[in-house]
Amino acid sequence: MTAVSDWLGLLRNTADAVEAALADFDRWQDGGERPDQYALDQVADAAALDVLDAAGVGVLSEESGSRTGSGSETVIVDPVDGSTNASRGIPHYCISLCVVDSDDARTGPVDAGPGDGGVTPTAGLVRHLVSGEEFTAVVGGGAHRNGQPIRPSGRTSGECAVIGVSGRPSPQLPVWQVRVLGSAALDLCAVACGRLDAYLDLNSNHGVWDYAAGILICAEAGAWTGEADGRELFYLSHSERRGPVATSTAELAVLLGHARQQGSASGADR
Repeated sequence: MTAVSDWLGLLRNTADAVEAALADFDRWQDGGERPDQYALDQVADAAALDVLDAAGVGVLSEESGSRTGSGSETVIVDPVDGSTNASRGIPHYCISLCVVDSDDARTGPVDAGPGDGGVTPTAGLVRHLVSGEEFTAVVGGGAHRNGQPIRPSGRTSGECAVIGVSGRPSPQLPVWQVRVLGSAALDLCAVACGRLDAYLDLNSNHGVWDYAAGILICAEAGAWTGEADGRELFYLSHSERRGPVATSTAELAVLLGHARQQGSASGADR
């Protein structure tokens, strides 16, 4: 399975399975096997794995770790990003799926980024599990919301900027307003389509499953993307953590203090 349309089809089938598994779910506040897990995470993960295992692809899931596939492709899975929101009845959570390709995918942690012979993103999908809104991107094919092309806001200054963050924001952030919404994937998609002007992980505490699809969607939409400490964002390790950053323009990245590392092209450069 190599065609982009096939990958997007597989990701949509996976999202459909998770939606179906949660449709009649009634144990939203129950805990899972780990202290940081809910029963809803496990139910969603099992549904996703049923589809992906049948397709024979490798998987790196927040909930169940790594599974070997028949090729070099791996689907990075967050079955429910924003599961605390879901457990509390806050209607802001999603499934996040990203296909990456790496010849080293089965040999352990991979920290090289796209273009460096490491882990290369191919396609991504984020689906809001309450509204059904769907964001997709393929490398070189742009980013879309419900099938329509999207672009970031283009904001270059902080005067009227509204940004999303993970962590406790500082009053010194040079922006107009801040939102802490509880789903990195959805926040990144909000940057990609111009609802937010930027997104920052203030604690550099996200697993790759939280942001892989969202970062690809932002980059393909034309946003500036990078990592808080200049590290590569795409890798295949369950234990590694990163600080994803996305801004509507490179100028806004400079204002927010992220000019010291190389990010993606943005805006008119793409």
